[in-house]
Parts: sequence; C-alpha cells; structure tokens
Amino acid sequence: MYERGVADAERGELHPFYYQHYYHYRRGYDQARRRMRRPIWSALADGRRMALLGGTTLTIALIVVVSGIWYNSQETDPAILAMPATDTAVTATARPTRTPLFPTATPDATPEPVVLTLRVDGFAQVANTEGRALRGRAAPGLKAPVRVAFAEGERVRILEGPVLADQYIWWRVEGREGTGWAAQQSLEGVVWLIPVE
Repeated sequence: MYERGVADAERGELHPFYYQHYYHYRRGYDQARRRMRRPIWSALADGRRMALLGGTTLTIALIVVVSGIWYNSQETDPAILAMPATDTAVTATARPTRTPLFPTATPDATPEPVVLTLRVDGFAQVANTEGRALRGRAAPGLKAPVRVAFAEGERVRILEGPVLADQYIWWRVEGREGTGWAAQQSLEGVVWLIPVE
C-alpha cells in the first residue's frame, strides 16, 4: 500500500478511501507529496537566475507569484485530500437484495374508492327528507304541478337530467308510483337523491 500511495502522489491522483483507511497508503502518499513540494525560496532563486540570463523584471514577478500559488496549492490537508476529485465519475452500484427464505405475505393494495355520481340509466335512493316524501313534478321547476311522491329510502331509476331550474338541479326519475322531475338537493346542500349501484 505504501508504494501505491507513492505512485498516486506522483501521478497527482488521490484515492480517498485508501487515504482514509490505510495507514501505509497515507504515509507513502504524504511523504511523496512532501518530496515533490518545491519551496518558495528555490522558485525565487530560479527567478533571479532567469533575470541574470536576460529575463525581465516582469518575468521574475510572474514566476514568484505563480510559484507561490503553486506552492500554497500543494499543502497537504487530509480533509481536502479525502474529498473525491471532481473529474472522476462516482458510480453507485446497486446492492443485491436478499430473497427471504420463507416468503412473507404482502398486504393487498386497498382499492381506490369508487365515486358514484348521478347519471342517466343509473339508480339513486331518496334520502334526508325527514320522513316526508320527495315530490316528483311534471317538469323541472317549482311551478310545475306535482305528479308523484317518492318515499324516503325508495330506490329510483334516473331517466333524464340534469336540468337547472329555479336554482335547483332536477332529474327525471322513475319510482314505484310513477315518474317525475325531482330536485337533487336543497339550496342549503342537503342531498335528496343519493347515487347507488
């Protein structure tokens, strides 16, 4: 592991898992990085040599600045080194799922509740009339004459509708006593015709 740490340091590639978990890898990596580090005074000396060889003052300043940045970026911080490199793609592998030895019973999915609505050729039940009969009229509207009375709890078949008249929704329904237009609900929202299967 020591040699792998040295090799990774020379290539500039850190393996975060090995660095965190293997002492010899970390030791080899850190020692190789320290050997590769270039002190700032050697960069200054190189800059002076270039100036003597015909370089300009601007070249010296650039070398000093770049060398300082390079030197500072080479500091070994284990917290930074342990972070994965941004250019390497981290792929997640799915762990295999274990199949139980004895199959467990899975609960059945609860079915969605069926929402019933009033519709032609459907059925409804007369309700919430406080014991009184629901009036079936000759036409939709409060001024039409009453033709038939539907008892509370009676099951009726819907023949036509809906029709809006006098602020009520009307359905033409057929019961035991005959047919007539009955209001679906009161103005206060009390439902008189409840859809059934």
